[in-house]
Amino acid sequence: MDKFDSVIKKNILKINNVPPMPRSNQSGYIDFQISFDMFGKFLRERRLIPCNMPICCKVYDETIIKNDEDIKLRYEFLKRICNIKFANIEFILSDCTMPVYNEIMDNINWRQDDVTFLKMPIDREPTNVKDLKLNHARGKILLPEEKLLWLSDYELIRSKGKIDRKVIEDTDKLKYVVRDFIDKMDRQYDLSKMSTYDKVCLTYHYITDRDKLNIAFASEGAIVGVDGLQHVNRNIDWQSKPYETYVRRRGICEGQARLFRILLNNWDFEIDSTTINGRCPLGPHTWVGVVIHDKLYYCCTAQKKLFSKTDFVSNLDEIYPQIYPISSLSDESIKNIERHVRSLKR
Repeated sequence: MDKFDSVIKKNILKINNVPPMPRSNQSGYIDFQISFDMFGKFLRERRLIPCNMPICCKVYDETIIKNDEDIKLRYEFLKRICNIKFANIEFILSDCTMPVYNEIMDNINWRQDDVTFLKMPIDREPTNVKDLKLNHARGKILLPEEKLLWLSDYELIRSKGKIDRKVIEDTDKLKYVVRDFIDKMDRQYDLSKMSTYDKVCLTYHYITDRDKLNIAFASEGAIVGVDGLQHVNRNIDWQSKPYETYVRRRGICEGQARLFRILLNNWDFEIDSTTINGRCPLGPHTWVGVVIHDKLYYCCTAQKKLFSKTDFVSNLDEIYPQIYPISSLSDESIKNIERHVRSLKR
């Protein structure tokens, strides 16, 4: 059974008239939402979507493609809605469905590239190089550097105009950051004898240790709110992104977590990891979840947590905490990992 089956959106088919908010400049709109399992119902019943107001649409299709009939159904659905004039339409996809949508939309000459947005919340094979057919995409691709890192330089070049220019530039720079990190570690340690635990530990200390990157918490990027908790400081121009965190050697939790993930989940280490949003006692927080032997371990460079028990609480829409049991290691086990890493130093 697909372990992601419990978290993908299902049984959604609604076409609602959303009136304008009182005392607001925003106009009313049609809210159209549909999940893949309802495509057949939508097509059979020949549902009509009112066009007297702007139409905002979300299409959820994070499932696994099982056969040619599945592909045909997606083709018929996209062809059916191709001529509808949307104010915006979001496709919430997976690594299984995104390449199919890109090819179908290109094939039918999708006409609304400017208001189309493509997202990929679910990646069932995060440590595998895959062809997402981004060069066929007919909309804005909303993938972070963490996912674009796996694309070849050729694919990135062909995706210009579909992905934010700054994101492509940062992705290109981060490839050199990863290459430099792996080369340095390979010269200093015998990576071939390291377990996944060892590699996570090595990367954690590379980011935090004084004689390595020594990345500090950027207090200017955070502020204590009236609730007494820590929030992102919106009054300064702070970009909590992985490359800026690396260059500045400073970052709030999000920037540190994203950089940590990039150094783990790349073509050399191939460690299944993700950034997780939620809360800690200080307020909103972002950290890294690492999957090892089908268990999820929380690691955080900002609060100096490695495989340990935490009081972090993930948001309800976070995927990994829903499908993997959350685990931790004892202090002694963590010390043993650190000792083993040191023993592999050349």
